[in-house]
Amino acid sequence: MRTNTYPSKYAQAKGIFTIGKTKFKWYDLASDPSEVSRQDIDNAQLCIENAEENFKNIDDLGFVIMHRCGENYLLLVCTWRSENELWERNKTHLPTYCVWEMGIVYYESQSWKKYLGSGREEKDKEDYLNDFFEGEV
Repeated sequence: MRTNTYPSKYAQAKGIFTIGKTKFKWYDLASDPSEVSRQDIDNAQLCIENAEENFKNIDDLGFVIMHRCGENYLLLVCTWRSENELWERNKTHLPTYCVWEMGIVYYESQSWKKYLGSGREEKDKEDYLNDFFEGEV
């Protein structure tokens, strides 16, 4: 019988990141989220701003997960495109979400489902953007 448990990580909400018309909820994910440096976040945001995807001109909502893995990061940039499917920016068949990221993705899917069932007015967008997950995953 196995008694080992898989280690936990922690999600920390970091507010809204806006590029033009697109608004993202920002999450840091790490064993200790305080280890995610401001400089690393700035570099990641610059990377997203300079991506081929034109977030500036698309009125969209989504979320970013900056996942610290050892000394490296995985940067997941996800948008909803006003539909019930989650879009992720990548070019090839890659793993999507690990067990830690799934906690945030599940929470976001429930928050988005609530938005889809609303009147989708500006107040409903703000409610979605202010509904963050924080805690152990």
